[in-house]
Amino acid sequence: RRLVKRLVPPHSPRAHPLLEMGSSSRGPAGRVLATLGLLLGALSAWKVQLRGFAGEAAFAPVGHKSWQDQARIGRPSVIARQAVNDVTTLSGLDEAIEKTASGEPNVLVVSFSTTWCGPCKLMDPKVKELSEIFSEKATFLKVMGDKAGTEGIQIMKREGVRTVPLYQIYKNGEKVSSISGADAEALTRNIEQHTGMKAS
Repeated sequence: RRLVKRLVPPHSPRAHPLLEMGSSSRGPAGRVLATLGLLLGALSAWKVQLRGFAGEAAFAPVGHKSWQDQARIGRPSVIARQAVNDVTTLSGLDEAIEKTASGEPNVLVVSFSTTWCGPCKLMDPKVKELSEIFSEKATFLKVMGDKAGTEGIQIMKREGVRTVPLYQIYKNGEKVSSISGADAEALTRNIEQHTGMKAS
């Protein structure tokens, strides 16, 4: 009886009922119940996982994934391309505008935002979605006006940004449109107009 008890996983929430009955019964019937309980316990959904170099044993249900397995599953094998890139300097913005005059894509969408702007955060998922839809037709950049270590405030002053969110569209090196406020429909419509492509 003691041998049977030791074979039950120590961290199991509960031994099999037949094993408990066998442990509390005496005689041949008790031994039969204990044996059946042991067999059923062996077939139950438990397994031993060895962790670390110390050989520490732990029990977990079959199909259970350790935190190491979950971390591996959650980690992308390839880093996805960032759809909306940050621009932090005046020269960086100027270079992006110049590129629209000399190659493809010839459309640039610049988002102006701040860290405290609630409507900007509401628009961010939509802008990201649009950047993926128009990935072959337009480049998307984002200027954070109050982000430390950047020239965001200087960019906004030069571009005359007084309210956020604000979206400016450049084509062939020239500013062709400006959309003020969290107006996803107006932004989509203007991008469609200047790229010649429908969002849906």
